[in-house]
Amino acid sequence: MQLEHHVDRREVGAQTVGTPAFFRMADVIRITALSRATVYRRIAEGKFPPPVHIGGRACRWPRAALQQWIDDPESYSNIPQSPAQ
Repeated sequence: MQLEHHVDRREVGAQTVGTPAFFRMADVIRITALSRATVYRRIAEGKFPPPVHIGGRACRWPRAALQQWIDDPESYSNIPQSPAQ
């Protein structure tokens, strides 16, 4: 009986390597150049994406939410808009 090495044939693209799905506070501070206090103040004001809890006391910022803020920080709002009546 001959044993063959298992070969994983999945393709790994540039999008999946090196780009995390969630960012830690240290990453958010580095990326945005905001202080920790400013990040939390803007979250309270609805002007920065809130973190998501990923288990225990750990929370992270989703890449898509952070990118949305980076694309337009001045008009970003995480306050739900009420439907027009």
